[in-house]
Amino acid sequence: MKFKNICLLTDENISPRVVHFFRQQGFDVLDVKEQGWFGMEDEKLLERAFSEKRFVVTHDSDFGTLAINEGKSCYGIVYLRLQNLNPNFVIQVCKNFLQLDHEFTPGIIVVLENSRVRIREIK
Repeated sequence: MKFKNICLLTDENISPRVVHFFRQQGFDVLDVKEQGWFGMEDEKLLERAFSEKRFVVTHDSDFGTLAINEGKSCYGIVYLRLQNLNPNFVIQVCKNFLQLDHEFTPGIIVVLENSRVRIREIK
């Protein structure tokens, strides 16, 4: 499926401006902050995203650790591994990513870095 057809769950560390950007692009976004889920364990958020078929969007590497090292069920993760967390920069990186025409399947981790994209299957 194309990335634009994927539903998202944005972690509490994702700026409201970035959440707004994704919604402007037509994404179905469930935001941790808007739900009042501050401090919810990453494992519980990963379970929620899996049950609702959503990719977790985060700046936190712990989600990948849970999925890869601990074998927790995971629909997908977009790990924004950026040096600059300014919302304008994050949005620009996401815009560049959205221009790619890749097919995405559940069970992957997309790592967005400053100048490259890596995709890893969760086994």
